[in-house]
Amino acid sequence: MKKKLILSAFALVGFILVLQSKVIFAANGVTDTKTTVEKTVDPINVISNASHVANGIALRNKTSGWIPLRGVPDGSTVVKAFLYWNFSDTNATGLGSVVVFNGNRVNGIKRADSADPCWGLTGNHTYRANVTPFIPANNPNQDYEVVINFNGIISTTGQNPWAPTESQTKRLEGATLIVVYSNASTSGKQVRIYDALNGSEFSGSATFTLTHPALSGSGLFTMCGADGQRGSGHDTHANTSNEKMTFNGTQVAGTSVAGGDWDGSTGLPLPQLWDVHTHVVTFSGTSSIVVYTAKDPNAANLDCLVPVVFVLEK
Repeated sequence: MKKKLILSAFALVGFILVLQSKVIFAANGVTDTKTTVEKTVDPINVISNASHVANGIALRNKTSGWIPLRGVPDGSTVVKAFLYWNFSDTNATGLGSVVVFNGNRVNGIKRADSADPCWGLTGNHTYRANVTPFIPANNPNQDYEVVINFNGIISTTGQNPWAPTESQTKRLEGATLIVVYSNASTSGKQVRIYDALNGSEFSGSATFTLTHPALSGSGLFTMCGADGQRGSGHDTHANTSNEKMTFNGTQVAGTSVAGGDWDGSTGLPLPQLWDVHTHVVTFSGTSSIVVYTAKDPNAANLDCLVPVVFVLEK
């Protein structure tokens, strides 16, 4: 049962008592011990003379879906394609995961273990697979089916994640496809993928320093993250997950600027809980600093969130 950290008067007293240890009590009694996160992350892949597109599918309470990939220009060559997926379960450390991508069985390489984002489970796990051979060279812009291996511990009900209460002990979040391509216009550009994000679950604020050589000027930043939401259930107009994002000190998303990166929009109206967003950003220097903060750091209704992968293009 998820999830917003709405504190009763009693819980608020508890919050004050444990403030120094940064433990926040959720409405369902679950604790979030990592309200703030600061990480410096190096790229796991650097691909030259290339550009990228990304899209995803929310998978809570189902085990399959179609990712609508769009945006690869005609005449481009697909250089790399990576599939990411994420779920929570009762294990602190992920024990492996397999998916079927467009009819092809692929084994996942674990990229991160984090805390469960306040669903009463234990751990959250991110996996990646190289699916380049399964992207048609002459028609990459199409819908790709993702099927997660499942059994009785995974929900296939399709229900609202917030009601009725789920009993399953493995809860899928979503999957995202990142395709890197090249053509005449991508000469000189580089795509950097950052997915070494162990221990990145947060609720209050998070700062990610993404390292790279000296860069300047306009480029792209793509994020994929698990468990974002607006309200709960069909209450998608509730402005309760409009976290602000700044990139190198400039606000790019969130309150008063644009939709937040953690509004669950890949799965709107239901089940929410998955986000893929690409922004035009400005680079300056030998790293890029991405900062996420709640709409009100003093508010009780903070959300529990897990970054899955970041991409920079310049």
